Amino acid sequence: MHCAVTLRREGANVVAVCADFPACEGRGPTREEALARLRESLLFWLESCPCDVTTGPGLVLDVARDETRS
Repeated sequence: MHCAVTLRREGANVVAVCADFPACEGRGPTREEALARLRESLLFWLESCPCDVTTGPGLVLDVARDETRS
């Protein structure tokens, strides 16, 4: 499963979000930490979801938009 991720800056933190899962986000001082926290949030959501959505062979976070870099 691929998830298109948008990164943005909020104060000192980087925020990572995926439009397909608006309730999930990751925050951290670096883009790597924000992505890691987003991955944890998405995996938790997918594991607890009563639907048929699965991660298949793995969850891939594709940074589609990075607003943290000038």
